[in-house]
Amino acid sequence: MHLSSMQLIKRPAISQRLTGLSVKEFEKLLAPFSAQYEQLVIGPRVNAAGRVRAGGGGQKGLIPAIEDKMLFILVYTRIYPLLFVHGLFFGMDESRACKWVGILLPVLDAALGQMWVRPKRAMGRSLEEIIEECPELKELGVLTDGTERPIRRPKDEEKQKTAYSGKKKRHTNKHVTITHPKTQRILAVSLEAPGTKHDKKIFDEMELSCEAAIPVKGDSGFQGLQVGQAVVTTPFKRKPTKKGEPKSELTTEQKEHNRTLSQERISIEHSNAGFKRNHSVTQILRNTREGMSDLLAMVAMGLHNLRVSVRTSYQF
Repeated sequence: MHLSSMQLIKRPAISQRLTGLSVKEFEKLLAPFSAQYEQLVIGPRVNAAGRVRAGGGGQKGLIPAIEDKMLFILVYTRIYPLLFVHGLFFGMDESRACKWVGILLPVLDAALGQMWVRPKRAMGRSLEEIIEECPELKELGVLTDGTERPIRRPKDEEKQKTAYSGKKKRHTNKHVTITHPKTQRILAVSLEAPGTKHDKKIFDEMELSCEAAIPVKGDSGFQGLQVGQAVVTTPFKRKPTKKGEPKSELTTEQKEHNRTLSQERISIEHSNAGFKRNHSVTQILRNTREGMSDLLAMVAMGLHNLRVSVRTSYQF
């Protein structure tokens, strides 16, 4: 078995299920991927001190075509197979498949950055800067939410405590995202945090500023959030009561407020589901290299934004 892009282009439905991208999206990504591969992989080799062999010389790899290299890494992030299985797809052994994942994943991330579809890091920015490409958001506002991915149970006892998510009842890493309420585009994302850290605390640590009355809508995990002059909206919660006393009830107006907010926030739930089409962010993380968890999440969000920018179903 040996997957190739030439075969899959002739079967677009299968290609989309394997990569998460349509043929049009695949072709749009190919040129930036090729450029970043030349810059990040080929350039350092050719320009290495003491090199004698000319560029292009030497033994050809098992996947020489650049479109097959991109197919290799897209299938990995979309399906997230065992490296043993992934190697079988492309006619190589497990160790070589592991090596090429480490080489090509940063290339894919850089290509998405070149296309301006990889979400920005929110750390230390202003909301005005984040939404400058979308002026309509000054009126519409933005949505925010936390999203988690499962990881293996750490062996270290302290790491177990910091990575355990009481909400998911498992060990996780998480990000907080800021999303366009209409197109579902992920505009900005926090640094990766351990599962035990609260969504509001992660947002506070991003140190965002805002000098305009931009609406920010979040779930109950963001109650008490303040972002400069932004207008933060969260749902009403029933007040706690003493044990044995009847639970307090929300007023009709409060229930209507919660219902309306929930209808508006459904867009960010669809956005989270959109980037979680990549199984690399839904299955338990197996690749424990430093920074790999965050990199896989950023690539998944970038691929989601690529789909958002191309498909008419996301436009408004």
